[in-house]
Amino acid sequence: MIQVRALNDEGVERFRAWLAAPEGEAPCGLLTDAAFCRDVVGEWLIDPALRFGNSYELGAYLAGHVFGPDVDRLVIRGDRGLWAWISLALLPNLLKRGRGNDGKPFDLPHYVDVEPRLAYRLIVRTAWELVHLHGTRARVALSNPRTAWGDVAEQIAGRQEIYAHPGFWTVAERLYLNADGALKAGVATIRKREHRRDPKSRIGLGAARRLVTSFGQFERTYLLRDMNAEEILAILPAEYGAWGNESRAT
Repeated sequence: MIQVRALNDEGVERFRAWLAAPEGEAPCGLLTDAAFCRDVVGEWLIDPALRFGNSYELGAYLAGHVFGPDVDRLVIRGDRGLWAWISLALLPNLLKRGRGNDGKPFDLPHYVDVEPRLAYRLIVRTAWELVHLHGTRARVALSNPRTAWGDVAEQIAGRQEIYAHPGFWTVAERLYLNADGALKAGVATIRKREHRRDPKSRIGLGAARRLVTSFGQFERTYLLRDMNAEEILAILPAEYGAWGNESRAT
């Protein structure tokens, strides 16, 4: 276990340089080097040796064991150096897997705060924040065991109008998770133009991206934040019925 710190500006730049050209070992020495770190607002400990099965487990660790439920969310989420430090500390959990890409990093915004428009892609912060806000319901976006950042995370986390929407996450959990917490097959499927042109095609109907769109449409006429999950499910189009009726048995 080591004390959580933050990378200073030079430390962030060193980490960014390695991510841009990841040759050799990651610069983990930055984590404890006073020349590249600064103190943070809290006294927290983290175990860089831990390995997680998916990003939900990582987020649950940060939310439950590192920061706890009473942390000031808005204060720490804005600390750019803190999240760069945590990305580096837990980096083995955040690299690509399979297809000859093992150990290679994703694009830069998945590790450091680059610009507001891409802030949702910072894996450790989004994983922590979604679990902090939504608990086990965050498994909908974060439970892919094959990648630290999957299609469902991209489709859902990038939409600020639903990112913190409790009703959305409750409904998504009901529709898309099996009883064991695993994501149902096809949740990330996108209904492409050729599918929309075919009246018999059901590909992508009721999947996560469609639910995001439906919520955006319904918020124009319904106060969704004042509705419980049953009320929201009752107004969803028929295409979602098959998802809700699928067995949640293990």
